[in-house]
Amino acid sequence: MRAYIIRRLIQSILVIFAVTTIMFFMFRIVPADPTAMMVERGMSEEARQALLERWGLTGSLWDQYLRYIGGLVVGDFGDSFFYRQPVWDVLVPRIVNSLWIALPGLLLGALIGSGLGMIVGWSRRGGVIERSGVLGATIIRGTPSFILGIALLAIFSSWLGWLPGFGMGDSHGKEGWARFLQVEFFIHLILPVLAVIIYFLPENLLLMRSGVVENKHEDYIELVRAKGVSEKRVAWHAGRNSLLPLITWLFPALAETIAGIVVIEIVFSWPGIGRELVLAVTRQDFPLAQAAFFLMAVMIVLANLAADLAYGKLDPRVVYK
Repeated sequence: MRAYIIRRLIQSILVIFAVTTIMFFMFRIVPADPTAMMVERGMSEEARQALLERWGLTGSLWDQYLRYIGGLVVGDFGDSFFYRQPVWDVLVPRIVNSLWIALPGLLLGALIGSGLGMIVGWSRRGGVIERSGVLGATIIRGTPSFILGIALLAIFSSWLGWLPGFGMGDSHGKEGWARFLQVEFFIHLILPVLAVIIYFLPENLLLMRSGVVENKHEDYIELVRAKGVSEKRVAWHAGRNSLLPLITWLFPALAETIAGIVVIEIVFSWPGIGRELVLAVTRQDFPLAQAAFFLMAVMIVLANLAADLAYGKLDPRVVYK
């Protein structure tokens, strides 16, 4: 077990290093000039050179790469070209904003989806409930996230006028965590969270339904039924033993949620890390874009590692070698 964990940690570090290296060189070979937004007209050559040195854009590509890796080792991602402040100061508030819609959306999507999946899986094969559930989940799963977001905006914001459609609302001068305690913030939170729930619900429903269909004909289910246990209790036993694929899927899903809600953040003008990543790439803000990609890569790699380790704890049949 210990050897497996050490080997997986080494593999994870290599993957993160490879992603970091690829991202660095990809941004450097883009045919665009990131200094255009930094260098002012009429600036002397000495001042321009000093500015480029400050942003780490002098020297050969290899020198820039070594400086970048050296900064990562000590947790220094540099300064944003656009915001003219440390990358961490820009990204941390965006990460918090993204978690406000990612965590509730993923957890509620898992809870609602698993409940519906158990109902669909326990229903009669080929019946109306099963066919409707599978068809609905398949349609939603194949619908692009921006279509879901636009549909929610059209219905609840434009047509019914019940909910605001864009941004986080006016914080009324509140700073820090106080702005998250405003009623207006939670009202603006509803539609983005609902979009994330709908986006992840089909995956949970289909996983749970597949597990229930597989388990409901197992011998232990017949044994439980033979003991005179109510049908609801029998269904609960089948559902509980079908949670393994769903639980292990949640680990990487949390990391993928941050990367996957980019479009939802753009549709609802939600100032999260996904939306900021798109803006950083558009603005050729190398340090900010590289840091965002790096954090996403770390989250996904660590989430997959956690899923592998959790699988062995949840299923005693899994043996680490």
